[in-house]
Amino acid sequence: RAVGRDNYYEATGVTRRDFLRGVVGAGAVSGAGLGAMYFGYGDQSDPNKGLGDPLRVGIIGTGDEGGVLIGALNPNYIDVVAIADIRPYSIHRAFHGDATALSARPGLMNIYDWKTEDAARDHVKVYTDQYEELLDDPDVEAVIIALPLWLHHPAAIQAMRKGKHVLTEKLMAKTVAECKEMGRVAEAEGKLLATGHQRHYSILYANAVDQIRRGLLVDVHHI
Repeated sequence: RAVGRDNYYEATGVTRRDFLRGVVGAGAVSGAGLGAMYFGYGDQSDPNKGLGDPLRVGIIGTGDEGGVLIGALNPNYIDVVAIADIRPYSIHRAFHGDATALSARPGLMNIYDWKTEDAARDHVKVYTDQYEELLDDPDVEAVIIALPLWLHHPAAIQAMRKGKHVLTEKLMAKTVAECKEMGRVAEAEGKLLATGHQRHYSILYANAVDQIRRGLLVDVHHI
């Protein structure tokens, strides 16, 4: 049901809709970098408003998709302290980015403003044999899994049983049964498990849902 005139301003007020209208008016039409503000994470530069220290994350798999995920990191909230990959070239790109696609895969050195690879390696541990070694690292609080699909399920379960929170790249796993087991392990271990379905984390899609729930649109019948 569409919102009537009498309660329109009450429904819209100072809302996410107004937030987006303001940033679009300021020229930030892409929405890039606005997620933290939109979802209310707080200002990390203000100790009274932020979430505290950035989450210490290990990245398992730094190939094509892993490089894209590195490019999407917000260093105010994510502190990459370890990476794991068996390919030397993937390790190199994790630090330096992809020269043919820097906008998508800028590399850790660009994200964190490290001037040399040595400076980056002083902060980021590199595991080139078994990713399980990264899971045993007590400095890692959470992992991003960008491995081939068939490894999402075993890697995520091992990580959660090692006390790590998990973001696994889509698809979540290869079978429904594997997905369900991942969910059961997350509940049993008390760990957060998320899947990288980008639209679920997009302020543009979240804002559309917000407008529907507030009744600013008529009934939605087809998408």
